[in-house]
Amino acid sequence: MPKTIESAKEIRLISCLGAEFDLPVLPHFLSHYLALGLRPEHIHIIINAPRQDQPEIATAIETLREFGVEPFEIWVEPYTSDAMWQKRREVQARVAAPADWIVTADIDEFHEYPLPLLDFIRACEKRGVDCVQGPFIDRLSPDGRLAAVMPSPPINEQFPIQTDVICATRSRDPAPGWWYGTVKLMLMRGDIFPSRGGHHPQGGGQEPAYLYGRPLAELPFITRPAMRFALPTAVHHYKWTDAMLRSSKRRLATPGASPAGSAYGRQLIDLFQSKGRFDVVSSARRTTALRPIPWHTRICILRALAGVGDKVRAARKRVGFST
Repeated sequence: MPKTIESAKEIRLISCLGAEFDLPVLPHFLSHYLALGLRPEHIHIIINAPRQDQPEIATAIETLREFGVEPFEIWVEPYTSDAMWQKRREVQARVAAPADWIVTADIDEFHEYPLPLLDFIRACEKRGVDCVQGPFIDRLSPDGRLAAVMPSPPINEQFPIQTDVICATRSRDPAPGWWYGTVKLMLMRGDIFPSRGGHHPQGGGQEPAYLYGRPLAELPFITRPAMRFALPTAVHHYKWTDAMLRSSKRRLATPGASPAGSAYGRQLIDLFQSKGRFDVVSSARRTTALRPIPWHTRICILRALAGVGDKVRAARKRVGFST
């Protein structure tokens, strides 16, 4: 039985910074996770750049040190998702004990938990949970354009629109199981590792105990905004900046890019190059006002609904329906 967490000393954050494109977001990212209770010495950032002489490397190191964070590794190599996730798993294996908790977040991902982080982890342990996922909540500028990230005000004020770009985009040209890429792994025990893309725990060994009772992508109606917006854990996604098109094109041109990531990248490039913005007027919006039900009650309801859905599908199969 894993020991119970005692303090923030047992929480670590692991991420990778793309020095070419991610620097404007970095101060906001560090401020967010330090405010959640992460200790600077337990924030492990890999700095990636395609060349050793990349000037942004020095700027990244300087910014990290302003927040008391030492860069964990300088990784000089053209970025691919496979290589980056392998790096992050290697870092986790080096720094984390099995009973530690790992916050896993890309630089453009800002987590939302229903309690202060340490209290939330203790609540997870009390319920036997060791793996937490959340849906992407896409953060957009007021007019839906790809705006520059400025040092101030806080990034949530610069990108105030909370909506769902990923489902609205991918559902137009769906690939099998595309919705599995619309959720992210947020928090897990130190002996659970992220898969490529960081959407789910890596296979092998004992199945993790999920917060929602199963992989989040398998909840009924997970692609519908109302369901996604009602979940008590969320990944606020600040991808939609003026760097998005440049970084997407660079990654598409790099050998070794994943097929799923390439297909999604092309969809995004087509959308923003053809229209110049995401339609924030007619898109579904998330607000923080519609949360009258306590977070733990919502999770119980979701688990029950998923169980009912399983029984309905099994009954339909028995009487000859395939779905």
